[in-house]
Amino acid sequence: MSHKTKVTQQHIADALGLSRNTVSKALNNDPGLREDTKRRVLQKAVELGYMKIHHELASSEAYAAENRLVALLTHSDYMGNPYWMSFLKGLNATLKEAGCTLTMTIVDMEEERQLLLPGLFHQQKPAGVITIGPFLPEYYEMIASTGTASLFIDTHADYKPGDLKCDILLADNKHSVHKLTSKLIEKGHRNIGFVGDIGSCLSYRERWEGFQLALREHGMEADEECCIINRMQRHYYTEEELREAFRAMKRKPTAFVCVNDAIALEIMTVIRQSGLSIPGDIALTGFDNIAESILVQPSLTTVHVPKEEMGMRAGDQIVWRMDHPKRPHEMIRLDVELIWRES
Repeated sequence: MSHKTKVTQQHIADALGLSRNTVSKALNNDPGLREDTKRRVLQKAVELGYMKIHHELASSEAYAAENRLVALLTHSDYMGNPYWMSFLKGLNATLKEAGCTLTMTIVDMEEERQLLLPGLFHQQKPAGVITIGPFLPEYYEMIASTGTASLFIDTHADYKPGDLKCDILLADNKHSVHKLTSKLIEKGHRNIGFVGDIGSCLSYRERWEGFQLALREHGMEADEECCIINRMQRHYYTEEELREAFRAMKRKPTAFVCVNDAIALEIMTVIRQSGLSIPGDIALTGFDNIAESILVQPSLTTVHVPKEEMGMRAGDQIVWRMDHPKRPHEMIRLDVELIWRES
């Protein structure tokens, strides 16, 4: 993870037993300084995560060989999320073992709309970039255009293979929800609704597609009047919006397939507040297997995503991509597990 203390030239000088003046000359590519000294200083600067490196050095072969900085880009609402904390644990451990330094950068909505890369890219271009959480399609395209080794954990909802010249890592969304929905149908449910922001990211769109596919295979079609869905890029349901949408339904489904556990737990509250029971009146399923899913009553049927292992796989992939920039880009999927509980 990124250093808590800002790295200075004095830190580099102390680590190498050199004067601060010598380090300053090396990092500013002073022609009067020996090349082997520049290389030693550059190597230590990259190792410690020092940001201000002369542009000529930052574009040199020596820098490319030493640069093992991986930038993780996300939004502020992903910070502190238990799901992503498990992911980060696996990612950081794998990168550390590979000799890489991970630094996290928060991209705010205005920077994203203006297609502005974080200041890190102008101070010290990272060797690799990982994104978590959905960004605008144009922002993904901009990152891909930098030529930096990149890995997107999920991406925008309308992505089509080949749209982005980067690697993408996903869970098995479509087939797992297909299996889950099929099991609900086998249990006798014929009026099943879907809940979620299917326009926000590719994972959610794929879960919606898996839901629809299961219905079609059983001679049924998704009835959107029994669903709570939207296709907007930047919309995330609040509990109040879910309550209003549920109240407005003229005909309630006998089961809801929810796009994730967080939404499922919110709709669980809404259903109970309406006087209906779970699963007696409405069965409920989620996705992700967050800790709360087993603590609620009734415990939530869900799909387990191996979060820490996903972080480890992301670390493996970005390190491999940094070392093999010309190899074909990949879409990687991790297997998941259906967990049938009381809901």
